[in-house]
Amino acid sequence: MKDTSSLLLLAAVVFCSSALADEKMISKKIVQVDPGQLETVELSAVTDYPFMKVIDGDDPKSGAVTSFQSTDGKLEVGLYRLSQVTLRISNWPVDEFMYFLEGQVEITDEEGTSRVYGPGDALVMPKGFSGTWKQFSPIKKINISYPGE
Repeated sequence: MKDTSSLLLLAAVVFCSSALADEKMISKKIVQVDPGQLETVELSAVTDYPFMKVIDGDDPKSGAVTSFQSTDGKLEVGLYRLSQVTLRISNWPVDEFMYFLEGQVEITDEEGTSRVYGPGDALVMPKGFSGTWKQFSPIKKINISYPGE
């Protein structure tokens, strides 16, 4: 098992470096990111967005918990779970770090390059990414997102 705290620290440095320059955005209290919260989160139907369309899946459902949001509302840290589904992603709206806790997903970019991610794997999906997200099973993940400028 990979060291989750080291990966989360790295993600925080990558996404927060510009935001943390402004002292009013620095949190004065530690925020617990507890994956156990996903067990009680209410799931709802996955709907299409301009940047994400369901292309396969039997009544896909998802649920999320926001653990932290910066004072300007841009940086967000949370937990997410999603039933088995395949999505077409077009122009992803945020820079997003993902650390997978459970399940497997294959992500394929527009050039056809793909990789399977599972428990203990981490990635950054950059703003503007387009491709396919194909899950082989339900997933749970920790995510950190920032919309950028």
